[in-house]
Amino acid sequence: NDLDQKSKEIREIQEILKHKDEKLAEAQKVQADLLRKQRELDDAKRELDLTIEKRVQEGLAATRDQAKKEAEEGLKFKVMEKEQTIASMQKQIEELKRRAE
Repeated sequence: NDLDQKSKEIREIQEILKHKDEKLAEAQKVQADLLRKQRELDDAKRELDLTIEKRVQEGLAATRDQAKKEAEEGLKFKVMEKEQTIASMQKQIEELKRRAE
């Protein structure tokens, strides 16, 4: 009976070990899934950061282009004003020359 008792204990211990191995395997599977999901989340975050950065750059480029266009238009307007002033002064000079003759 002592042998039967020992055999029973061995079977119980083997059953406990089997159960623990199953739990360990399940825990390892869960850990692997979590690591994979974390990696996927990190990848998605990097992709989102990249997309945001690209949009910011595009927005900055558009803003720069608009500012350049406005500055060019402003300068063009100032040049036109100066040209008109010069033309007006030339007319006055011509008029004064005619009167002086």
